[in-house]
Amino acid sequence: MQVKVAGYNIDSSLIAKLDSDVATPEVLSAAYARISRSKKNVEELRIEALEHIAKARNSNEKIIFEMGHASVAEHAVFNLDLIGISRHLTELVQRSRLASFTEKSQRYVTFEKDYLIPAELEEDAELSGTYTKICDALFKEYLQSTNLLAEHLAKRNPNLDKRTLLTMAKEDARYILPLATKTQMGMTINCRSLKVLLTRLNQSPLNEA
Repeated sequence: MQVKVAGYNIDSSLIAKLDSDVATPEVLSAAYARISRSKKNVEELRIEALEHIAKARNSNEKIIFEMGHASVAEHAVFNLDLIGISRHLTELVQRSRLASFTEKSQRYVTFEKDYLIPAELEEDAELSGTYTKICDALFKEYLQSTNLLAEHLAKRNPNLDKRTLLTMAKEDARYILPLATKTQMGMTINCRSLKVLLTRLNQSPLNEA
């Protein structure tokens, strides 16, 4: 038995330094798509796909869209940075469970006042003013509650260190934060699941999506 690493994800800045025609996930998708119909060793299939990118691309298009074998797209995996999105949108995105997510933690990070203002509110000065006033008040209460909870927990747990106490305080205070709070998230998702996610987001009434 042999188990070999055929590929892995690397930072996009490193990919940018490579030949753009070669640095594509289409190679593995095309090679693995032929496993079920070829007698060749999988390493040979990968080499052939790497040497003939255009052919690999056409092969993927035919297999996925014409023949309907969408599972082939699962071998193309992307790492996406989602920055400055609202907590509300993170919940919508994370419904795609055939993916991996790491979100900025509300337990370990103190969130600064930064929130999304819906575009439709920006057209109404009165509504926008009320909205920002409420969000500002929530952030103020969040910070005050974090400090008060940390002090309260310190009295009840004198043996715990400051870092642990702050983490415990943030874990409770985070419920005050509005869903409009801006956050960030890293997502690793295969091409097939990404297509499903993008279709769902496109159909969502949420403007941010």
